[in-house]
Amino acid sequence: MEPLPPPADPLLASALSGRGNTYGERERIVELNEGQDWAGLLRFAEELQRRDPEGSDWGVVVGYALLRQRDYANAIAALSRVIQRNPEDIGAWNLLGEAQRLAGQPGQAAKTLERASIIGRTSHVTFFLLGQAYRDTNRLDRAIPAYREAARLAPEFGPAWFELGSAQARLGEIKEALDVVEVLKKLDPALAQQLSARIRAGGR
Repeated sequence: MEPLPPPADPLLASALSGRGNTYGERERIVELNEGQDWAGLLRFAEELQRRDPEGSDWGVVVGYALLRQRDYANAIAALSRVIQRNPEDIGAWNLLGEAQRLAGQPGQAAKTLERASIIGRTSHVTFFLLGQAYRDTNRLDRAIPAYREAARLAPEFGPAWFELGSAQARLGEIKEALDVVEVLKKLDPALAQQLSARIRAGGR
C-alpha cells in the first residue's frame, strides 16, 4: 500500500506523539509507524483499547492506523468517538479533518478544522491542514491566511510556505508568490524550484 503524500505525512504522525501509557508502548507505536506497518499498528492499538476502553490515546492510534490504510469511513467514526470523549484532543481533531478531506469531504473537513483551530491556536498542523481543506474547496482566499498562520507558527516548515506561494500564484499574486520562493530557497531549495515552476505555469 502506498504511503500518503509527503507534505501531510509527518503532520499526521505528529498526532501519535506521547501516546501510550508506558515507554514500551510508546516505543512500539514509533516502531510500527516508522515501519509503515499500519495493520500491525491497528492490531496493537485495538488490543490496548480493549484493555483501556476509556483511554482516548488508543482511539487516536486506531483512527490514525485506519486513515493510513485509507479506510476513511472507519477512521472518521473512530476519531469522532475520541472527540466526543475528549474534545480537547487536537491530534484527534487534526486526523479527523484530514480523514474527511481524503474521503472526498473537503467542506466538512474545513468545518472540522475551523473548530480545531479554536482549540489548537498554536498548532501549525491544524492551520496547514485547514489550508489544504480550503484549497480542495477552491477557497484560496481562505487557504492563504491558513497557510500563512501555519508558516508563522512554524517558520521552518517548508510545505506551508510552498502551499502559500502556490495559492498566491493561482490567484495571480505573483509578487507575493515570488517572495515565498526566496524564503524557500533557504529552507528547501527543491520546493523553491517546484514553486518557481508552478508560478511560471500560472499557478497550476
